[in-house]
Amino acid sequence: MKLLYVGDNSDRINWGCRATSIALRELLARDHEVIAAVTGKMIEARYPVSDRIGDALYGPLAQRLYRKKLRKLPVVGAAVLGLLERLGDPVGLTLDLDRNIDNIDRARAYSPFARALFDAVEACDAIAVNGEGDLIFTTPPRQKLLYILTVCRLAQTRGKPVYYLNAMLSECPIDGIHQPTVDVAARILADSAAVVVREPASYAFVQAHMPAVRATMLPDALFTWRYHFTHSDRPARPAIERLLPFFEHTGHVPPKVASGAYVAISGSSLAARDPARARSTYTNMVRKLKAVGVPLLLIPTCGGDRFLIDVATDTGVELLPLETPILAGAAILANARAFVSGRWHPSIMAALGGTPCVFLGSNSHKTLSIQTLLEYADPREFSAFPSDDDVETIVRQTRDLLAAGDTRRAQILDVSKRLAADAAQCLDLLETRP
Repeated sequence: MKLLYVGDNSDRINWGCRATSIALRELLARDHEVIAAVTGKMIEARYPVSDRIGDALYGPLAQRLYRKKLRKLPVVGAAVLGLLERLGDPVGLTLDLDRNIDNIDRARAYSPFARALFDAVEACDAIAVNGEGDLIFTTPPRQKLLYILTVCRLAQTRGKPVYYLNAMLSECPIDGIHQPTVDVAARILADSAAVVVREPASYAFVQAHMPAVRATMLPDALFTWRYHFTHSDRPARPAIERLLPFFEHTGHVPPKVASGAYVAISGSSLAARDPARARSTYTNMVRKLKAVGVPLLLIPTCGGDRFLIDVATDTGVELLPLETPILAGAAILANARAFVSGRWHPSIMAALGGTPCVFLGSNSHKTLSIQTLLEYADPREFSAFPSDDDVETIVRQTRDLLAAGDTRRAQILDVSKRLAADAAQCLDLLETRP
């Protein structure tokens, strides 16, 4: 089939978005032709609407002025926002998906993104959505999710099958469940040719809140990257020689600690909401983790982890740049001796090499779900802002993982091998057309 790939986040800085987007696209391309992709820039574009001055004038005006930095300016920001809201809707997308389609259709007069979307839907046989973590039902609904659901609706009105893959569904840990968004998403998913969720908690969410949706549970497509890092079923010893090929010709070099054993530390989507508090609590945790006797490496894996740059300054611990090429970053995680993290996809990257993790909280059930998926014996999630008591236990667990050595790594490698094979089965769900 000729596929339109929706949710290609390989143009984003976030490690997980980049990695799983590329992995799923690689998987789809085994049997199908990906003729176009809806990227992050297309998804983040606004499609404003105005009944007062017309979309052709209002659209470019709103796209130029409805910017976060400008809206935050004292006096000026409020004045700009007030003007835009008096003239129309500067965001444009709502839970009325048919209205959204009309808005994007009208935007073709001035938006190359809108034109590209309609052209791609017309040219494809089906759309494949990289679901990732977008089906978190926040209040208000995320604009990204509204856009993806709108594209699904557009495809369905044109008779094009929708394959919603690699998805996670969750309530928001702060806002709970926004039921109107659940209702709209449930209608789209029920009319889809296939729905694939990536772990048991999401499957349970579908059963509880979307009984008309028939979902299949398969592991995250990122597990199929196992072949990059593991060429046998034996845990590899840390060696700089294993990492150098991933950094070659990238303009980056492996971190100094990578010449031996090291413990990696990343952030959390929940910690990212309060970077000042995160800096304080992570600085405390990192200082205490030095007692494990193995060099530490701080790894920001998305923009929300930038507070780790300050933690590196506060603690003197080496930091791997956020801009590190994704395969090189994944290799660093796969080669670590342990990983302290509140991130879903980086934890998968670690598992691809057998690296065991200590998990912090996130913006959903992700870090508990990944432990279930990887068959951790006693899943536990520490606070995204670890307390002193949390830190003591985190240090103790990290020491235990280091002591377990190859035995624990071999267990994780075995599970990740099975999950990689299972993840590839999503191809069986796509209809084969001549």
